[in-house]
Amino acid sequence: MRLIWKLIDEKTLNCRFAHIFLKPGILILVLLLSFTAEAGDFIPAYRLTAPLPDTGRNPVRDRYGDPYSNPSRGGFDFRDTAFIKRTVEYDPRTRQYYVVEKIGNQYYRTPTAFSMEEFVRLQGRKDEEDYFRKRASLLANMNRRLGRPKFKVSNDWFNRIMGVGPDGKVKIDIKPAGSVDFLAGYQGQNIKNPTLPERARRNGGFDFNMNSRLQMDAQIGEKLKLPINYNTLANFNFENQLKLDFKGKDDDIVKLFQAGNTNFASKGTLIPGAQSIFGVKTQLQFGKLFVTAVLANQQSQRQTMGLQGGTSAQRFSVKADEYDENRHFLMAQYFRENYNTAMKQLPIVNSKVQVLRVEVWVTNRNGSTTDTRDVVAFMDLGERNPYRTGLINGTGDNLPRNEANNLYADLRNNPNFRNSSLVQNELTSYGLLPVQDFEKTFARKLQPTDFYFNPQ
Repeated sequence: MRLIWKLIDEKTLNCRFAHIFLKPGILILVLLLSFTAEAGDFIPAYRLTAPLPDTGRNPVRDRYGDPYSNPSRGGFDFRDTAFIKRTVEYDPRTRQYYVVEKIGNQYYRTPTAFSMEEFVRLQGRKDEEDYFRKRASLLANMNRRLGRPKFKVSNDWFNRIMGVGPDGKVKIDIKPAGSVDFLAGYQGQNIKNPTLPERARRNGGFDFNMNSRLQMDAQIGEKLKLPINYNTLANFNFENQLKLDFKGKDDDIVKLFQAGNTNFASKGTLIPGAQSIFGVKTQLQFGKLFVTAVLANQQSQRQTMGLQGGTSAQRFSVKADEYDENRHFLMAQYFRENYNTAMKQLPIVNSKVQVLRVEVWVTNRNGSTTDTRDVVAFMDLGERNPYRTGLINGTGDNLPRNEANNLYADLRNNPNFRNSSLVQNELTSYGLLPVQDFEKTFARKLQPTDFYFNPQ
């Protein structure tokens, strides 16, 4: 059967009823169309034939209408291919929406027309279904009980990097060993000695001690090893080893990669080797070219000793600011100002001062109970030119002595300066500043064998 019709403005086609009645051996097609024709319009011709029935167990049905009114719900039906381009066009003359499906420049299905109310209603229903479908899938994912994540190893790259054993599998062997010792206690004493101050009779403190030891021999595959050895009681630093050791095969570019404690051996004399270094070391091979690179911090020192005639000679250098820090002191500014003059004609010391007796008191940091008391040290005591001018005035010559300024006389005239509980406030009221002009501390007296002094 051949049927010819015309499109209104080449876009509009109103289909009222389309029914196909199939009877055995007879095909009856009833098609009612309403259209208006104009002269010169192109009239396409179509040949309609009855589709062959699908006799499969799960028949595949094609969609003849628009995707909004007739969505495909069959689970076995194929989706539209990407070659089918679906667009929605609006005609302002007819105020209708057209759903057009094309393959290239050819119409794949007959365009379907919708009024604005129909299109808005169909599009709203589709958006509502998509929204509730997303909500349902979200609730299903939240209520799903997820299993423990499994670590999956790809045989392609992991086995190639770590190296497989004779059985074709990567062997992981970790053997840890170690111990942690923790000691906590309290050590104190109470001395019933009335000659000692009340504060010096009782002393003590907490005693904590912790030691740890860790040794681990780990091997992953045939190439990677992790030898780790750490001990807090080690006598030398090189006894603690933390190392990652990777050794490649003959056909690998990376022959060696080490991180942690390593060494660098050099065959030439231009670049000397080094032992006991901590960093990264790698050895690479490109054909017949071998490259060894090291980025590390050297933890050892190199020393050279020359022997000649049964004696040894060794050079060393000591910086002036590193020589016996906090061990040598000048007892007054007078000795500092005249130090170079007195030492000009060594071994003869040209000095006008002869020191006969010295007492040295230091802060009691070791908890001693004998020869201990509260002491106050002054910066300007015995100084002819004191730092705190205006309050302390110097008199007489420049030799250090108690009468060099008025500070010693003022301290003797006020008995509150010898009271341990009142001396801090009294000195502050006097005009001196703590730490800068004086310092109060609990000190112990050194024995004559604990120090020595130069009497001149």
